Amino acid sequence: MQKYTFKTQFATDFEHIKPKNNCPTILYLHGFCSNAWGRKPEVVKETAIAKGLGFVRFDFAGHGSDIENFTRVDFDTWKSQVFEVIEDIIQGDVIMIGSSMGGWLAMTAAIKYPQRVRGLVGLAAAPNFVKRFMNIVTDEQKQQLERKGSFEFVNNDFSYTITSRFITTALAACLPEDGSWPIKCPTVLLQGMKDASVPWREVLRYAEKIESDYVIVKLLKNSNHRLNDDEAAAEIKNSLSIWK
Repeated sequence: MQKYTFKTQFATDFEHIKPKNNCPTILYLHGFCSNAWGRKPEVVKETAIAKGLGFVRFDFAGHGSDIENFTRVDFDTWKSQVFEVIEDIIQGDVIMIGSSMGGWLAMTAAIKYPQRVRGLVGLAAAPNFVKRFMNIVTDEQKQQLERKGSFEFVNNDFSYTITSRFITTALAACLPEDGSWPIKCPTVLLQGMKDASVPWREVLRYAEKIESDYVIVKLLKNSNHRLNDDEAAAEIKNSLSIWK
């Protein structure tokens, strides 16, 4: 697997397939404590190749191929990786596809690059999810955060390591709770109704805040946060059908 060294000096696994005939390039962004090499990105890659679209994916610093550096990175590190790829690697239009935290970063990129980003697909997108963490942090976890700089958070789907660096930078990067989000491109939000990490009703609020006139919400009754089941895979493919 190819490695790419970012300007932050973190090197992670990286894949870049160029588009055909000036088609857009899909930029796939994975979730927190995940990586870019599971079933979801494979489905996206397969669909991109079939449609002649470009495809880029990479591990965020401190994740996957760079997991040993997790405590050294934060939300700003991951945001800078996304911006670097759009500015320095991808040529032409971009379609952002983000899973969980990747959906938050995809929205952030769509706002920053309105002339480049032609579309957005959120897969159990979790913008501002750090606020949900902070609302349920226990006194013991606060003590661990103060003493160790991190604590473990466990829910029905995942176990997360939360660092003070992540909390500080993620809170600073939150999209506004009041007012709209200036995302202008066609947007599809795919959400499992058995998601224990992102309540499915939240996606309706996201759809309302996005300024684009083209926003589709797809609710999968039997899917969880991972969206790794067959129904979710089929809907991920269908969600890319509006882009040629």
